[in-house]
Amino acid sequence: MGSCMFVSAEKAVDKSKSLTGDDVLRIARERYSSVNQSFEGQLRHDKKKIPFLLSLKPRSINFRFSSPDQRIQLMSTGDKPSLRESVGLGAKFKAVKPEWYRERIRGTDVTFDDISMRFLYWPKAKIIEEAKIKFTKAWVIEIRNPDGQGEYGSVRVWIDKKGKGLIKMEGFEPIKNRKIKELNVQHVKKIGDIWMVDRVRIDTIDFETGDRISRTYLEILK
Repeated sequence: MGSCMFVSAEKAVDKSKSLTGDDVLRIARERYSSVNQSFEGQLRHDKKKIPFLLSLKPRSINFRFSSPDQRIQLMSTGDKPSLRESVGLGAKFKAVKPEWYRERIRGTDVTFDDISMRFLYWPKAKIIEEAKIKFTKAWVIEIRNPDGQGEYGSVRVWIDKKGKGLIKMEGFEPIKNRKIKELNVQHVKKIGDIWMVDRVRIDTIDFETGDRISRTYLEILK
């Protein structure tokens, strides 16, 4: 997932300032800008366990899978993200084409849109309410897809007001705005002065019935 899903500095948001939805998303994105660490993790889908290496660096997040070698990289400069991929040992990075944003990674519920959290860069985000979730208070923010690319017409995100990043996301299809995806942070742990999300549940939802179709866990192991 995107950077603010994984880490955040232990620093409360300045409550003296009236924040917009765009402000909150920018703060969430910038939480990891000083981090330079690598972690071993896995995607767990049904009985499959798919290992990866996650490397967090200032202004970039990198996932590396093996068999075959695949690297997915999100570069961020200001408010403009760049999503790139390389497949094969020694292969050069190439831009991920928009038609691939909705593609599942390694047959799991995680798409390129999900792993990059490209939607956190969409403009004109709106704070629609404040809510209590997982024993903390969060901003609930609605963001509409400005370019129509990918599987989501809009998303709704819950951002922890204490500065610990994204807690939950719901993705909606573009035609009738029905829910098709849900991400939930299930566990976090503190490493130094940052909080690290070490388990995320990702559910694919049947937009007609609202039932879960399938589920994947993203887990940080070391």
